[in-house]
Amino acid sequence: MGTAWIEPLGELIMKDLQPGETLRVHPGHVGAFEACVSFQITTVPGIKKMIFGGDGIFLASLTGPGRIWLQTLPISQLAHKLMEYMPRQHKEVVEGSVVGGIVGSILDGMK
Repeated sequence: MGTAWIEPLGELIMKDLQPGETLRVHPGHVGAFEACVSFQITTVPGIKKMIFGGDGIFLASLTGPGRIWLQTLPISQLAHKLMEYMPRQHKEVVEGSVVGGIVGSILDGMK
């Protein structure tokens, strides 16, 4: 046994799973779990939930007994939240397309 330092994102939710108790969550919300907890990646049941659920098609399935720690802000959501504070490069907008510019130049020369 040793010491590990982890840094979950958002709030930390600790839950003790009973033997055979299963919790299915988005994989990004899994912060840590004890070695006695069974961890599997499963798919979301039902085509409607896959398409309209908004969480993707995969879930983490954690089965007890044991303690799990869930984070409320997965790294993908953190990155999305940070994007609004990042500097943006503004691309110069040129009217027309390359082909339109070439054709326009040729036609202008025929006048």
